[in-house]
Amino acid sequence: MKPTVRDRLVLPVLLPIGILVVIAAALYGLSRILLSLTPTAATFTALVVAIGIVAAASIAAARKRVQLSTLGAMAGAVAGVAMFAGGIALAVVAGEGEEGEEERPVVALAAADIAFEPTTLTVPAGEPFILRFHNQDADIQHNVDIFDNPELAGEPLFPGEIITGVREIDYALGALEAGSYAFRCVVHPDMTGELEAVAGEGGGGEGGEGGGPGITVVAQGTAFDTSTIQLPPSAASTIIFENRDAGVQHNIAIYTDDTLSDELFNGEIITGPATVEYAVPPIDPGSYYFLCIVHPTMEGSVEVGGGGGEVGGTGGTGPPEPTGPS
Repeated sequence: MKPTVRDRLVLPVLLPIGILVVIAAALYGLSRILLSLTPTAATFTALVVAIGIVAAASIAAARKRVQLSTLGAMAGAVAGVAMFAGGIALAVVAGEGEEGEEERPVVALAAADIAFEPTTLTVPAGEPFILRFHNQDADIQHNVDIFDNPELAGEPLFPGEIITGVREIDYALGALEAGSYAFRCVVHPDMTGELEAVAGEGGGGEGGEGGGPGITVVAQGTAFDTSTIQLPPSAASTIIFENRDAGVQHNIAIYTDDTLSDELFNGEIITGPATVEYAVPPIDPGSYYFLCIVHPTMEGSVEVGGGGGEVGGTGGTGPPEPTGPS
């Protein structure tokens, strides 16, 4: 039988192109899954997918004749294995994230212009905590290694994952004994800082001489991530303010009410992306008002007393819910 034009020209050209397109789509889809997982979960998923590919290829190779339907079935089987493995890994990671980490104190640290901000941290001794690290240097690698001595000698007590470019990561740390520690970036050894684990203290940093719990507030999309800030009554406290709006100025100022007639605290204006720690003086129990003086539509209430020490309405890991127009 004489070969048709389809057999002689179309299939020899379109078949390799089609296979390459399918491979590229599969690789892209798998990369999206792996990037959303922790390193351990990503490795597990990649191994399961690799085993699935080898098994599917072995079955296809055992056939006397490989047809398009066989290749399609192979691709579908591999995609199904990838989705199944990725779904299991995501469920495990989500379950791990829900267990106990919500109650951990959060301490914020940023890297900008190849330097840590701040260079001094205060963390609670004797209890696990989250070190929320924000790399603000585009296309530059940073991490946080914590040492049990101020001289940064020996192996790090905690080696943080290296992240590249503008990205945020939560390091889950175990309980530290009260004492002095130090941290640095393994990629840029000149980036160093001091860490003090203090019994009964929340997270804080430079400017944290105000004491009290470390409370994180984020500004993004010309909006705060919370409409309510809770502070401890009649005690100094620390607000960790993170401005994620590149090239935009923000701050936090606290007043007795929205008439702005009596100012209780006016934080430094910073241009994003940047992080600053505000040492807020003691405030009597009651309800107050806060805003960004650069963008007055960014506003909310300050509740002193009652809950004390947490920021209402923020999980700190995703985009904030707007409280004002963007």
